[in-house]
Amino acid sequence: MGSTLLILTDGGSTLQGTLPNWWVNFADTKDCRHRVRHRFFAEFFESAAHNFAFANEGKVQGKPLRVAYVHDWLVTYRGGERVLEALIELYPHAPIFTLFYEPSEMPEALRSRQIIVSSWLNRLRKFRKLLLPLLPAAIEALPLEDYDLVISTSSCVAKGVIVGPYAKHLSYVHSPMRYIWDQRKHYLTPRREFSAKEALIHWIFQHLRLWDVSSNHGVDRFIANSSFVQARIKRFYGRDSGLIFPPVNVEQFAPKAAEKSDYFLVAGAMVSYKRFELAIEACQALGKRLVVAGSGPDEAKLRKIAHSSVEFHIRPTKAKWVELFQKAEAFIFPGVEDFGMTAIEAMAAGTPVIAFKGGGALDFIEPGKTGLFFTEDNVEALKEVLINFDGTKFSQQYLVNYAKSFSREHFIKQIRRELDALLKDGCA
Repeated sequence: MGSTLLILTDGGSTLQGTLPNWWVNFADTKDCRHRVRHRFFAEFFESAAHNFAFANEGKVQGKPLRVAYVHDWLVTYRGGERVLEALIELYPHAPIFTLFYEPSEMPEALRSRQIIVSSWLNRLRKFRKLLLPLLPAAIEALPLEDYDLVISTSSCVAKGVIVGPYAKHLSYVHSPMRYIWDQRKHYLTPRREFSAKEALIHWIFQHLRLWDVSSNHGVDRFIANSSFVQARIKRFYGRDSGLIFPPVNVEQFAPKAAEKSDYFLVAGAMVSYKRFELAIEACQALGKRLVVAGSGPDEAKLRKIAHSSVEFHIRPTKAKWVELFQKAEAFIFPGVEDFGMTAIEAMAAGTPVIAFKGGGALDFIEPGKTGLFFTEDNVEALKEVLINFDGTKFSQQYLVNYAKSFSREHFIKQIRRELDALLKDGCA
């Protein structure tokens, strides 16, 4: 019996084909290592590269440049997906390979593209966290050997794809895998007891770290989304990388003439490492209004500690999201984040940012001009800044002009420059 490959094409139509039975394929990577193709995954993807001859922009040795995008998964629309949405403008006909796909969560710009995903693996998308030990095998199985240029956007395993021996691979890295490197504390139990369960987790993480390091040799050029991530790429992979900040649609946040309201705002994915609880506890202790906007697995936990002065907006509309940023007295950015696109959105709305002094915030906070830092990772430090905060000391025009340097147009221009340099020597 064969296996089924699901290919979602422009306009949403579906093609389905039967693939060959079990096979093993050896691929030669850039550093001359031979890695076994994991046949369990590979047969579900193999025919995709041969069934589609995409007429992509650019040429290599007089022939059309064959380009493919790779993204870890397309199941939520957050910062990484917005970066991908900007990148695909460069090659409008290139397919997007991914491990999991939920069309209902994606904007039209992504839904209308050719999305190549394994039908059987995609049925398990709700359990993708449990499948983490298998994802390196799944990503290596993607049939990318026939492409001249592969552009991956990675915060998990996408950078580990195997490309052809003469192909070029540019990887835009949002973060090395946080949960196996320096942010494990946000994914393991606080007490960190070496129980049988945690022993198994650490054993899995150890093997994932080995794969994460070895697979980076298949990347020709790394691009980091912040100085913080750039330093982590150097520390964990021993590789230099370029620096291009993520794109933000700054124009849609242009402030209106209406006066500011009296609330502080924290917004984004409700996950542990973003530390929304610091903002909730600090504002409650001072009797200040706080609006929490976004969605995520920590919503219930945050609601438990929130009192009447805290207002939740879960999955607000785009118009409401913009309005919340425009009217906020200040935006609170309490976690150590890879970059911070929401903070740039706040600046584009003329709203200053109060951020923890670490991570991506070091790239965009100019104390007294675009925001303020609190220097200790605790409620008391944040309270001290909130007590003395005076929004009238910040120039709305300066904030708006500063945010323009993170525009989508600027991002595309910088990426084009990187791709031109990478392709100078030509591809197979």
